[in-house]
Amino acid sequence: PCAAYRLEAILSQIKLMSRSGHIKASETIQLNLDDILLIDVRTQKEWDDGHIKGATHLPLKDFKNKLSEVAPDHNQAIVVYCSQGGRAIAATKYMNNLGYRAVPVVNGGYLLMLSAGHQNSK
Repeated sequence: PCAAYRLEAILSQIKLMSRSGHIKASETIQLNLDDILLIDVRTQKEWDDGHIKGATHLPLKDFKNKLSEVAPDHNQAIVVYCSQGGRAIAATKYMNNLGYRAVPVVNGGYLLMLSAGHQNSK
């Protein structure tokens, strides 16, 4: 019961922040990444050049085949980003079609998330 309530609170927070499926990079800094699966759908080279600390790498080219391994729970709080937004939009549309909940795209992607204060990891 307590975990379910916490999940609903996290999902509600994401829904309040996101507008039409998008969330501002500056708002993502307020999210606790221990409670949210942050998925980076950029290429391996982009990931190797740097990524948001705590993110999970799932390149768009592997998305359909590996999504169920990375995110088996359709009710889990998930946020998706890429370099600017196009690939993340494609990924979230796919996830929404599969019944995932509250999966916003980060407006502006990786670089704006860094400028908002997220830590870079290599």
